[in-house]
Amino acid sequence: MMKKITSLKPVDKIALPNDLVLELYDYSRRVAGDRWFVGLLSRIPIDVSEEDFASVAQDQGLYEEFIRDQGQTICFEMRKERNFIDQREKDRAFKQLLDELKQHALSYMGHRSFARGFIKQRVRDFEERQKWWK
Repeated sequence: MMKKITSLKPVDKIALPNDLVLELYDYSRRVAGDRWFVGLLSRIPIDVSEEDFASVAQDQGLYEEFIRDQGQTICFEMRKERNFIDQREKDRAFKQLLDELKQHALSYMGHRSFARGFIKQRVRDFEERQKWWK
């Protein structure tokens, strides 16, 4: 289980070629003395229409339950972190995380099938949980 993020500082928004928007946040914090935890959160909000749901769901009747449980907008999130970074190095460490994300993940996040794949994963996880509770 990931630790809950308590403070987010907006860094940037990037319009992706698939019409989604990548939101970037800094959630770095001091941990002890001159040592920092450096954190970068990447978030992409994705609206889930009934058509989107129907195209990936095994049980079409679960759409309303899915929306009640997950919300109309689901978020893809990815975290990049470094721990125990010297205060003098924290800005450089954050920039390195940001540069690596932009270099390696933007093409993946901007792919035309990214939203559909993420919706499919979330719907399958939801359907699986529903089977456990029945």
